[in-house]
Amino acid sequence: MLSKFINLFKFVWHHPLNDGNRLAAIWRVISWQLASKIIPGPIALPFVNGTYLLTTRGMNASTGNWYCGLQEYEDMSFVLHTLQPGDLFVDVGANIGSYSILAGACEGVKVIAFEPVPQTFSWLQKNIKINALENRIEAMNIGLAEQKGSLNFSSNLDSLNHVVLQEKHNTSVVKVDVSKLDDILDHKYPTVIKIDVEGYELQVLNGAKKILDNPSVIAVIVELNGARKKYGINDNEIHKLLLSKKFETFEYNPLKQQLISLNGKFNSVNNTLYLRKLNEVKQRISKKSTYILGSGKKI
Repeated sequence: MLSKFINLFKFVWHHPLNDGNRLAAIWRVISWQLASKIIPGPIALPFVNGTYLLTTRGMNASTGNWYCGLQEYEDMSFVLHTLQPGDLFVDVGANIGSYSILAGACEGVKVIAFEPVPQTFSWLQKNIKINALENRIEAMNIGLAEQKGSLNFSSNLDSLNHVVLQEKHNTSVVKVDVSKLDDILDHKYPTVIKIDVEGYELQVLNGAKKILDNPSVIAVIVELNGARKKYGINDNEIHKLLLSKKFETFEYNPLKQQLISLNGKFNSVNNTLYLRKLNEVKQRISKKSTYILGSGKKI
């Protein structure tokens, strides 16, 4: 437990958005730890441009944004700086809705959010409702795969819930309907797709090949950190699939509004940005709007 808190304080202390005001960030950690023990029920934590995330103890996907402004600073900033009115953002593995609410806070942007675990999906719905974003965010309680059917998902691992092929001790499991993204998004054309399904990304992408062939998709955000091994899949399979769709790999520096090429490789620790139509992406970034984070910082 002690090492867990030490790692948390290190993460918050060194987070780029806390530079120059680290003590205030540490106080946010301490105040949350105290408040969450005293106040019964969920607490609405400030997020982006006047939005909130309803949070209870153990919701790391939410508290990280409160501590740091944006937990996944580079990729969340990329979403904010890239999306424009009329765009569709697809959030696969939405969890409680951090990325969905983030994209929904962008003017004129529509969101389709997929969260398979019913208990987590209820929190996604609550966050959409508390932010009055029902007309912008469509939430779907379904999983995505390479074919229609049903799969078992873990349900007690917070943001680490995933497809369970073989039941394990101490892992609660729920059966969920799954479908192909190609079938669900028929005649809908996303601009940015974020996929965070804890290792099941290749199956999701195999069910989205028609979508990926559509030139409307200029960015796919995906994490390749070896989590696919439990399904017998190598990260290179996903990498090669996206490269075959004419995507190139990048990281994003929000402070400089700069894309940094990974020279055909992928980030094995954090998310990788798979981008195409680079001139359009750069033009979008150069016209970025200013957003106010829950910490009070502007980006």
